Amino acid sequence: MIHGWTGQILWIDLSSGEISHRDTGDYVPDLIGGRGIAARIAWDEIPPGTGAFDSGNPLMLLTGPLTGTTAPFAGRTTVCSVSPQSYPHEWFTRSSLGGHWGSELKYAGYDGVVVTGRSDTPVYIWINDDQVEIREAEDLWGMGTYSCQQTLLGRHGDEVRVVTIGQAGENLSRIAVINTETESAAGQGGFGAVMGAKKLKAIAVRGTGGVSVAHPQEFLRKCQAIAKEMRYPNLFPLSPELDPERKAKYGERHQACTQGCTAECPIFSRYYDHVPGHVNPGTNKGQLHCIAWAFQGIKDSFYNWDLGFEAGFEISKFSNDYGINHWEILFTIIPWLRACRDSGIIDDLDGMAINLDNPFFWAELLRRIAFREGIGDALAEGGRRAPTLLGFGEDLMDQFYPAWGFGPHWDGRGDHANVTVFPFWLVSALQWMVDTRDPISSSHGFTFSMWWSPIRSPETGLTWEELNNVAKRVYGVERAADPKSGYEDKAVPAVWHGHRSVLKDSLTVDDNSFPRIWSKGTEDRFARIDDMEGPSFEYHLFKSATGVEMTERDLERACERAINLERAYQIRNHGRSRRVDETVIPYFEQVETWVNPFLEGPQKLDRERFAILMDEYYTLRGWDVETGRPTRAKLEELGLSDVADDLAANQLLPG
Repeated sequence: MIHGWTGQILWIDLSSGEISHRDTGDYVPDLIGGRGIAARIAWDEIPPGTGAFDSGNPLMLLTGPLTGTTAPFAGRTTVCSVSPQSYPHEWFTRSSLGGHWGSELKYAGYDGVVVTGRSDTPVYIWINDDQVEIREAEDLWGMGTYSCQQTLLGRHGDEVRVVTIGQAGENLSRIAVINTETESAAGQGGFGAVMGAKKLKAIAVRGTGGVSVAHPQEFLRKCQAIAKEMRYPNLFPLSPELDPERKAKYGERHQACTQGCTAECPIFSRYYDHVPGHVNPGTNKGQLHCIAWAFQGIKDSFYNWDLGFEAGFEISKFSNDYGINHWEILFTIIPWLRACRDSGIIDDLDGMAINLDNPFFWAELLRRIAFREGIGDALAEGGRRAPTLLGFGEDLMDQFYPAWGFGPHWDGRGDHANVTVFPFWLVSALQWMVDTRDPISSSHGFTFSMWWSPIRSPETGLTWEELNNVAKRVYGVERAADPKSGYEDKAVPAVWHGHRSVLKDSLTVDDNSFPRIWSKGTEDRFARIDDMEGPSFEYHLFKSATGVEMTERDLERACERAINLERAYQIRNHGRSRRVDETVIPYFEQVETWVNPFLEGPQKLDRERFAILMDEYYTLRGWDVETGRPTRAKLEELGLSDVADDLAANQLLPG
């Protein structure tokens, strides 16, 4: 009997209406699940030249062996496809979805859904255990994400879980998201537009089964122990206390952003029962996740506007309902529009004054993006493409985009929400260098050391000695977390967390919670509980859930296998090489936003020293230093001889 996985992946062709299944065993345990499976499907199924809106572009919503179990923080869904947001190439990448949809899919008996083809008319997919139908959705087309979900719940029952797109996805906005529940979204990648191109409005799921685990008692014991360890202040050094005023006035409470969450996050996530509207009468309810808090603004900061909590909450709901990417709006488009206004390049938008303190401005801007009206037509193409289309402000936008068409994230510059100083952003730079999107989406681990540091948490964090001692233990190098270390010992954590990125997206588990490294619950500040060390938590959960006899090294190799498949796809389909990777360098040559107090003044990237660091990274990966491409030896070591043969046949292997 199979444990952890259900054993089948649902395959739906919207062009022909054919519904079939594939055996999950064709991909696991060698690729674990989620992102690992997606990497193999991409290599096998997506030929060069496939665009994001082509009918042959597969949209994959995949779970992992821990999804739907009692494992803590294990309810996510990995979404993969050729991305409309990616720039300058539409290429294959990923996003992640919280909520309960992935678990419900597992209960229905599927490890994932892969959708190909394109319908001539709007449709939705209805999955009711083993009954799968493609249904007409003309009545749903044009609805926002909230109305669509409410309609489908009314039609199929309150226990149904739905992923859907709003008007932005229907109109093929490159920054359209896939939404579920009140706030959870596959935000980056523009995958809402992939659904829109397929005329797929939603996927509704009802499952009445469960997920079998190999060793139930052992698994439950480990789940309970790990959940206990991952509580404040062990998980986050920042306090999770609720705001008494908002609790009384708006019904503020903690609410998990994914199934199985046992933590009370210090910043996200919060749920609000009754928040008065300012643009529309009545009240709003729902969650605030991640960066959504920034809609309200923070005076005298990068987010220097003042909508106030109520109007900011309402605007975040508009963005969710239209299905528009919060990150793109708050980190790139709004800062760019403000920079253009302040530089005197523009005075207004289609006659509308750029007033960031006015909620009606925000509401109208989002509406125009969702429906592609006026300047909204260009902004719907995403911040990276918009300046070229509009013919102004291209140089101003450069500061907000490290690479690949994705805005900043934990890189010490354009991301003004997350404090990261030199030399810690060197790891981010290496990860940006080889990824296909902002890498910190599933690799917060190393940069989260800033949360624990005296720089970010001077009263509640750890000492530098404690941070560095734990880092030595985890990475096996001396100075990874030393604030004075410079370029030394940064390639190892970049590779290590790259593997953990795949592991989280493949099991699937929450990115903000794993891997567990630092803790305030132990004397030496190294996370552990019972017989388990923090960085091994995922392995213990995987092994007791699946019963698969793999070592931790085997699990790491599975992650490495997925990374090399993704890299091979990039090489074959887009000519990826070291020269392409180096295009991230100019962004990091900008002066950093924050200053390391142990150094003299703000820092920027030294191109020559970073080139040596790139050499170290490629060498650790088993990739050719000159080309940045995997060697035949590395691919064969990972059981990917067929991939090596294909690359060799196209003269794409180094040497």
